[in-house]
Amino acid sequence: MTQTQFVLLATGTPRYRPGRAQQSSAVIVDDQAYLIDCGDGAMVRIAEAVNRGIEALTFMRLTHLFLTHLHPDHTCGLPGLLIGPWVMRRKATLQIYGPAGSRTLVNGLLAAYKGGIDAHRYGLGPLNHPLTVEIHEYTAGEIYRDDRVTVSAFPVDHGDVETYGLKFVTPDKVIVHSADTRPTPSLLEHARGCDILIHEVYMRQSLLDTFGPEWQRYHTAMHTSEVELAEIANQTRPKLLVLNHQMIWGDHTIEAMMAELTSRYDGPVVYGRDLDVFT
Repeated sequence: MTQTQFVLLATGTPRYRPGRAQQSSAVIVDDQAYLIDCGDGAMVRIAEAVNRGIEALTFMRLTHLFLTHLHPDHTCGLPGLLIGPWVMRRKATLQIYGPAGSRTLVNGLLAAYKGGIDAHRYGLGPLNHPLTVEIHEYTAGEIYRDDRVTVSAFPVDHGDVETYGLKFVTPDKVIVHSADTRPTPSLLEHARGCDILIHEVYMRQSLLDTFGPEWQRYHTAMHTSEVELAEIANQTRPKLLVLNHQMIWGDHTIEAMMAELTSRYDGPVVYGRDLDVFT
């Protein structure tokens, strides 16, 4: 029987905080992992997950990555994913799926680290296998399928940055990842009735109390408040709502944001933390 897990590897944002690496998650179907995003610190979180017994995330077995968009807090861990598992004897090709610009980004990183890659492969302790990467730039629609999972991308609204939410359909689960977005109709369409909805969120009152009009305009145009997320959840009714990429500023608390959300939405909801696992 198929078993699907969702691992919230890292929940952070561009603002570094103790205990929170930058964005990375994984859908695991039986023994195969499908990574979502790879921000700064993601590889350390993956190593910690393996240490907790999630063997599908063993470095040599990391072969599939899906990028929602190319902001740094979703991609700064890419050099580690490209090179680290290869040094540890990953011989399979790393398959990277991302929006337009992904090929330029990955090839640029490989070029930037060419000296170190060549030193590993041709130096005193040579690796006898090449570092092979295939980049697949996608737009909306079905972007990947194998005998375990079908992955579809749908456009979301994150300002001028081309950004996609992702929907993973496995034999026993439907998992939807919002990426970074303000409320958008396409997410409602794809998330309705899903098993797990992973959605970004900021606390509205903390934004109003902490920042002036310019930053308020920015966040309301780029992200989703807990008030808006409650309405999204009421319309989609996921079996579980998991908060990700949480932004709370000033003296405001997680408890206050959760109270505001749950006063408006009565379904199961979890404030996600690094290395949380959901089945």
